[in-house]
Amino acid sequence: MTLVKSIVILSLNRSIKPMKQINIKRFLARFSCVLLLIAQPVPAANDWIYVVKQGDNLWDLAREYLIDIAHWHQLQQLNNIADPYHIPPGTKLRVPIRWISQSPILARIGSLHGQATLIEGGGQEESSLTQGTFVFKGDAILTKADSTLLLEFVDGSTLLLQPNSRLELSHLNIYGKTGMVDTRLRLNQGRVETKVEKKQGPASRFEISTPASITSVRGTDYRVGSEATEQQSFTEVLEGGVNLKSGGNTKLISGGYGAVAKANQPPSAPISLLEAIDTQALPSEYGRNPVQFTLPNDANTKGYRVQIAKDRAFTEVIFDRQYNSYLIRGPELEDADYFAHIRAIDENGLEGKNADYFFTVNARPEAPIMQEPKPEAGLTEETPAFIWARQQDINQYHFQLAKDKAFKDLVVDLPALSEAGVNSGYQLQLGQYFWRVASISSTEGHGPFSDPQTFKRVVPPPQAEEPEISDTTLVLNWPADLPGSQYHFQMAKDQAFTEIVYDKQVDAAKVELDRPEGGEYYIRVSTLYADGFKGPFGKPQIIDVPDSGWYWWLLTVLPFALFAL
Repeated sequence: MTLVKSIVILSLNRSIKPMKQINIKRFLARFSCVLLLIAQPVPAANDWIYVVKQGDNLWDLAREYLIDIAHWHQLQQLNNIADPYHIPPGTKLRVPIRWISQSPILARIGSLHGQATLIEGGGQEESSLTQGTFVFKGDAILTKADSTLLLEFVDGSTLLLQPNSRLELSHLNIYGKTGMVDTRLRLNQGRVETKVEKKQGPASRFEISTPASITSVRGTDYRVGSEATEQQSFTEVLEGGVNLKSGGNTKLISGGYGAVAKANQPPSAPISLLEAIDTQALPSEYGRNPVQFTLPNDANTKGYRVQIAKDRAFTEVIFDRQYNSYLIRGPELEDADYFAHIRAIDENGLEGKNADYFFTVNARPEAPIMQEPKPEAGLTEETPAFIWARQQDINQYHFQLAKDKAFKDLVVDLPALSEAGVNSGYQLQLGQYFWRVASISSTEGHGPFSDPQTFKRVVPPPQAEEPEISDTTLVLNWPADLPGSQYHFQMAKDQAFTEIVYDKQVDAAKVELDRPEGGEYYIRVSTLYADGFKGPFGKPQIIDVPDSGWYWWLLTVLPFALFAL
């Protein structure tokens, strides 16, 4: 059984009610009026054209397509058919739309991400919707925040109901077996995207009304937004054309253009939609959640809309959000391939053309926390050790050490380490290095690498030579480092350097200070390289500063003075 046929049967089952007793005289009076109406000439523009096939006759055609088999005679007169039982194949029969039988039909929830509810026609209570649910004429559908829903119609048309929207199914009818479908919807609040199949006949209709406007099309790709509080609507046409009616005026909006309509006012003139942005600079793979990226900061753009789907056809949209910034913070996504539509929003509130963006998320298992060496550290060891946090359910680790941030110039590559640390065993020359680690699990495979951390292999920190102490100064010298280097000198009263006496940055490998009070002091020096890198402090050194000369002289002469007395 076809989808269309099954939906028609479901529609009839849902709509049929017990018949009330019929007043025969009233029925016959009304029926005679209907016959008089039917007998009147009908404009050809409202006729459906049927092309006769071999073996067709008016009796069978009336039984299959018309509301009453008795109309075969009027059909014969209208089309000047001499023999109703033998009609030449290829003959084109005019069939007035009003004669064709109609049946209510259902639409189906093709996909649903998030939460959506249904208010059945004439009711007030909301019930939860699920994928595969059928909805009927008079029903209202409501989507919650961060929720999207794809509605499928029997003619192949689809409608994406976006977050925080309310859509009412005003009219859903099919004209027998003609393929003509009459779909009328009302968008009270929110946004929709539609892909409407080509018109199958004069009675085919796809119409979306809002509090501010009505759009009617057949065979096009367009979007409609409705702001209930502002009483305005937004229409954006990607392909085909849309008749936009508002304030008693109708305008044709062609593909690549949009328009804004306010209640009781004519639609705006067609406005060119913003072009699709260039997504080539965006990452092709994300190694962490949530997905984040930066879009162009264009003065003509007041925001962006980002939609993410699991399939290229966007039948399963899992994320839909408008941003008022070019800095995009997306959702938490499972490891998989994704398709995105990104479009700029202009100052009128119209959303531009779609930019297609394909990317992959590979964020699991997460990379471990890197512990040693610290970021921007200066290491003096030729064969330093690398340590990271151990993770549960992780079988192995992949360690890399390189001379560049892109890890093209690899120094060490160890893809199957069982421990949460390694001593590379490689004697590192002086210079800058980058290291990173990835986790490997038996269930999720190889995860993303951690962000690279950098360190420098440096010469040992300067160690001060024997101090030069005079009556007024303290002079300290140490070996000079690379040309252009500066030095950070500290002297303290304690080894932890919490009681710092001097803290100076100097250009030469030397410092001259006022002579401090006598006592024990701790000193240390680090190198500030010309490229901005700060080397580590050396191990603290201890210097003894004797008490000043006058004090010792006083202690020497004091006994003699006392003896003289």
